[in-house]
Amino acid sequence: MTAASYVAVSKALPQLMMEQFAQNLTRSPRAQEQLDRKLYDFRKTRLDLFLQLSKEVQTRDALVLKDYSQSVLNSKIKASDKKIAEIEAKIKENLTQTEKVYKEFEPKIEMEQLRKERIEKGEILDEKQKGKMTEFLMGFIPGNKEEVVFEDVCLYQNDYMSLFSAGNDKKSQGYDSYAFEKACVDAGINALITGKITRYSTYLSVQVSMYQFPGAKIIANAVEVGSVDDLKSIAVSLANQITPKIADSMPVDLFFEIGPEQARENTIITIDDVVYRGIPEKMIVQSGVHTVQVSSQGFISLNTVYSFKGARTFNISVELKEDTPGTAMLYLKNPIEGSIFTNGVLASQTGELQRGSEISINNQNILGHFVGENGHSSDFFIKSRYLTDGANLVVKANPFDRSKYIDKRRRWMYTGYSALIVSLIPTFYVYGNYNSISSAYNSSAYTIDYNKAVGWQTANYITTGISIGCGVFFVYELVRYLMAANTVLPSEAKLLTKKEEEKILFEQEKALQKKLLEETKLKEAAELQEDNQNNTENLLETETEEE
Repeated sequence: MTAASYVAVSKALPQLMMEQFAQNLTRSPRAQEQLDRKLYDFRKTRLDLFLQLSKEVQTRDALVLKDYSQSVLNSKIKASDKKIAEIEAKIKENLTQTEKVYKEFEPKIEMEQLRKERIEKGEILDEKQKGKMTEFLMGFIPGNKEEVVFEDVCLYQNDYMSLFSAGNDKKSQGYDSYAFEKACVDAGINALITGKITRYSTYLSVQVSMYQFPGAKIIANAVEVGSVDDLKSIAVSLANQITPKIADSMPVDLFFEIGPEQARENTIITIDDVVYRGIPEKMIVQSGVHTVQVSSQGFISLNTVYSFKGARTFNISVELKEDTPGTAMLYLKNPIEGSIFTNGVLASQTGELQRGSEISINNQNILGHFVGENGHSSDFFIKSRYLTDGANLVVKANPFDRSKYIDKRRRWMYTGYSALIVSLIPTFYVYGNYNSISSAYNSSAYTIDYNKAVGWQTANYITTGISIGCGVFFVYELVRYLMAANTVLPSEAKLLTKKEEEKILFEQEKALQKKLLEETKLKEAAELQEDNQNNTENLLETETEEE
């Protein structure tokens, strides 16, 4: 193994490890880590304040060297002393807050330590203590309502190919030096994985450690030995050893219930690319997001991505369906030119001559898509209960611009609403005047002209009628708008009755006969035109010969 190859291995191995971490990992920072972050911020602030203090002290001391009068000098010294006192007060407050944070996190750290000891002893598996252990599992302190905060695990620069380098000068000072720690924190790195590769012949011994920043604490170690020709296996093994510490999460137990009974014999369970043959009594994984796939020979595989958080155990019940591939005929209720897609796969082209399409089925629901010649689409849905081998189905496809149609109905609905609101203004005005005139007319205390009262009564009837009409129009347009909004829902396919099948086949045959007749007429017209052209040419040749 040459020196160049050794350098290439030392660069490729960390990248392969980082590739294993490029998934949806989440973690909950523990109390010690949160404390270290706060202490680092406090320390950084104190250093800044100390530099300010040093500058102010030097500035004050330099005042005596200036050519100031005694009164001016005293004034400037007094101003400098005031600034120094303010900075000293901030440093004192910083130290007070630091001590306060220590006391705040002390019971949390003790709780986590106790939680860790109980987990190592296996007490968490005792169902009798399950209720008492909830606080330890969730990271709660008795009487504290603070919830656990989860963070997403991200790679450096969100790229597993990018490796962090703080520079040789900072690295030479050590991983626990302030300069190196500052470089990591400034780069947004909370954990750094370092390693050492030892080569013997064609085999490698790889030792890695993970430092937590701020704090520069080693929180994980891993060792692996393997062939230089199989770096991927070494990287996967090291990543699997480090991942629990990166996630810093509670292990959870997964219990599987697989049905039917025939599927249990050859069940294969895959969790995050790790394959388990058979159904184990339980599986232990770190809490977080995992990909789970269940398959069995002769059955359709099922897979899902789920976040296993917030509980100690999870019961996963899976009912596999038999792998029974077959075909069914799907017909369009109306003859429309376009293309039928089922589960994203093109089934066939449709039109007047071919309204049916053979589709593949396999004991599962089908979400279909029809695209018309106008470019608009229409979705449809086929329930698994209708999908038997050789079944005939029918669906109503109606491809059009649904967005434009919904916007149109929305505008008409708003127009009706606006008309109703506007019509209520004169209606209330007229009704108020009519009510006053009517009351005055019926009262002996006022002398109201009869024609005037009748006029207001008529106006009341007219304006009320207009408002009622506007209200009816608004309700009508509202219903139409709701119906238009429902057009985005996929239409459901139904079983094709014998009568409907005969009708569709008859219409297809009729369209075919019509097309054949048109083709025959066109052919005959072409032949007649050709005969006429030949006769004309022969006639011209005869006349030429006679001349």
